[in-house]
Amino acid sequence: MVKSSRLKAYLIGLLAIVPSGQTLAQDVINETEFLHSNRPEAWAMNYVTSITLLSGLSVPRSRALGSIEGGVELDWIPQLSSAQRQIGFNGIKEEDLNKAPVFGRPRITFGLPGRFALTLSYVPPISIFGLKPNLFAFALERPLYERDPWTIGVRMYGQIGNVEGAFTCPGSVAQFPPGSPENLYGCERKSADKSSQRYAGLELSGAYRIEQLRGLTPFIAVSGNFLDTQVHVNAQTFGIIDNTHLAAKTWTFAASAGIAYSLTDKLRLSVGMFYSPLWVTRPPATSNQNDALFNVRALLTYQLK
Repeated sequence: MVKSSRLKAYLIGLLAIVPSGQTLAQDVINETEFLHSNRPEAWAMNYVTSITLLSGLSVPRSRALGSIEGGVELDWIPQLSSAQRQIGFNGIKEEDLNKAPVFGRPRITFGLPGRFALTLSYVPPISIFGLKPNLFAFALERPLYERDPWTIGVRMYGQIGNVEGAFTCPGSVAQFPPGSPENLYGCERKSADKSSQRYAGLELSGAYRIEQLRGLTPFIAVSGNFLDTQVHVNAQTFGIIDNTHLAAKTWTFAASAGIAYSLTDKLRLSVGMFYSPLWVTRPPATSNQNDALFNVRALLTYQLK
């Protein structure tokens, strides 16, 4: 097991420390562990990946062929408690996951033949909040039923990419001496970990346009998602290079509800609440509990063409 191997390596590192603070030898941990979806580490990967799910924040509608719509999405990221951040080694070690308060990305949607529309989004590798994302998401959508005031539509979406950050050994911990109360796991420098956030999903949504309220359109949506998540650790602790690779594959469910409103003929605002139950077993407990993601998302779009 990778967990026991890493713990053993940390103990070896502790015993190997000499008065000068240097280690007698340097080992490298380079193992892969496939996690059950309810492990704390897998829960954390599913949680942060679910934040980036390309939900519709509206219902697919008929668009003119060749039309172009640009938009900006902004999602609130809830801060995790200390207990929720007890992730490493199956819930023993606290990891630094409270980095960004929000997640933002651009969107652009193209009108295609057959009432289809294609949405593309890319978050470039620009460092912000101590994170360096590199995420490409896409969606193909189409209305299934359109008869005023009702609209029903379907969306298929996916994402590839990763986010780099110091999750296992943040700078706030690595500044203290290895083995001290503030740095029990011996971080010798800030880590450069990489979280891979890949998924595919299918969303069914419906909306009702209220003409008496100037076209205000409440909507609801449900989706099923397949998350293929990984974390590549890149840390040095007690003189040991930790290149552990954790991987998990999980099916999740999500639901959302909100409103869409046309501010002008071309400018449209959508605001929605997103909920996804995520199951986890946190030792010493032996049964699953639902530690869900709940956040608020907003999308502002402008009809370019």
